[in-house]
Amino acid sequence: MTGPGKLPARDFEEIRLAEALERGRCPVCDARQEASYAALRGLAREGATDRGLRAQMDKGLGFCQPHSLGLARMELLQTSSQLATAVLLDAVLRRRLTTLKKLSGHDASGQLRGFAELSDPRCPVCARTAEASRAAVMRLLELSTDPAWSAALGTGEICLDDIYALWAAAAGGSKEVASRWSSVAAAQLKRLDALQKLLAEYAHNSTSDRRHLITREQQAAGAASIRLFGGTADRDRTR
Repeated sequence: MTGPGKLPARDFEEIRLAEALERGRCPVCDARQEASYAALRGLAREGATDRGLRAQMDKGLGFCQPHSLGLARMELLQTSSQLATAVLLDAVLRRRLTTLKKLSGHDASGQLRGFAELSDPRCPVCARTAEASRAAVMRLLELSTDPAWSAALGTGEICLDDIYALWAAAAGGSKEVASRWSSVAAAQLKRLDALQKLLAEYAHNSTSDRRHLITREQQAAGAASIRLFGGTADRDRTR
C-alpha cells in the first residue's frame, strides 16, 4: 500500500502523513489541524446535547480563544446558526462567573491562585490536538526505519516547533530511534542552514538600490521562514 506519491503507507493515517510530506506541508501540523477540525465539527453538531460534555463543563471544562472562535465558525458553516455555540459558551460563562464572584471575596494571594487556575481553560479541542501531535510524532519516528520515510523527513518542510518535538521524542526513545533520528536531524539542519543563508541574502537585497537583485528563491525563503516559525497554514477542510 502506498500514498499518493512514493512513500509506503500501511493505513489511512500513514497515507495522510505521506501526503503532507509530499505536498510540502508539515505532517505534524497537518495531523493537529485534522484533529481540531474533527473535534470542532463534532462539537458543533452534537456538543450542546452531549450530557457528558455538559457535565465536564460544570466541573470547569471550557474553550481557549482560538477554539471558541473555531467552534462558532464551524457551526455557522454547517448549520448557518450559532445556537449550539451559544449554549456551550453559556455553560462555560456560568462556571467562570461563579468562580470570579468567589474570588472577589478572597485576599490577593487567594485571587492569584484562582486566576492561575482560570488561566487554563482545559479546552477539549486543545487536548485532542495535543494527542494528535504526540501520535503523529511517534508514528513518524517509527516510519523512519524505512529509508524513503527517513529521507522525506530529512528534507520535508517541518515547522520548528515540531522539529523540536520529534527531536525530543527521539532523544527520549531507544538508542535505535535516536540513531535513526541523527541522520534526519543532520538533513534538517542542512535545510535550515540553506534557508538562513537565503534569508540573509533576501534581507541584504531589500534596500531600494538592490531590490532588483532579489531572486525567486530568496522570496520563497521569506515565505518558508514564516511557515517554519508559524506552522503550515490550515488547509481547506470544508468538505
